[in-house]
Amino acid sequence: MSALSKVVRVESKLMLRDIAPVIFTIVLPLVVLIAFGSIPGSRQVDPATGYRAIDTVLPSICLALALAMSAIFTLPVYMATYREKGVLRRLATTPVRPITLLGAQLIVNLALALVAVALVLIVGGVAFGMAMPANVPGFIGAIVLGLLAMYGLSLLLAALLPNARLAGGIGWAVFFPLGLTAGVWVPRDFLPSALRTLGDVTPLGAFREAIQSSWVDIGPRPIHLITLAVTAVVTLVAAARWFRWQ
Repeated sequence: MSALSKVVRVESKLMLRDIAPVIFTIVLPLVVLIAFGSIPGSRQVDPATGYRAIDTVLPSICLALALAMSAIFTLPVYMATYREKGVLRRLATTPVRPITLLGAQLIVNLALALVAVALVLIVGGVAFGMAMPANVPGFIGAIVLGLLAMYGLSLLLAALLPNARLAGGIGWAVFFPLGLTAGVWVPRDFLPSALRTLGDVTPLGAFREAIQSSWVDIGPRPIHLITLAVTAVVTLVAAARWFRWQ
């Protein structure tokens, strides 16, 4: 068994013992989906757009929430806790390399996020008749690039933050503006044009817009895919370069 697979197995066991990642990554998006999907208006066609909210806005918001909560809070807080308690310092004396630990954390959290994506699709389709993404290649591309971009940001935070308290504070400081420009807190149509433009070049905003566009067969706009790809490359390289055991 390789070092990576061993670390993945250990991190998976530790993750399953903690209910917080499950609540934030899986339960919260489902609560949002069920709460707003239960409103009759969400299943009626909007004359202005020709689409139902359950087929456009709701799934993209739920998937953005699932990814953001896991990437911004779960992984960085875990790693900062390890660093604060000296776990990383002890690991530094073993053959485990930084890239192995970061890779294991990435794999475990990616798996959790993909479970959340699957449950949103299943619950939305079965309970509310939510349509599936019309542009499947665009949806898959948006999911892959979105995961890499958001978890690249996550690993960068994990590489730099010294303790869990700071990780939680920085997480909220990052989460709220990203959620605002992505249209998670307030519909994008209600935002000033400057914030809408900013949302197109932020990872969470680009992810949500790419997902929503894929649901109605338009497909992701190039600006959104480019934003996600650039974010993924820059943050993943920076995380590997700047990671320190202590």
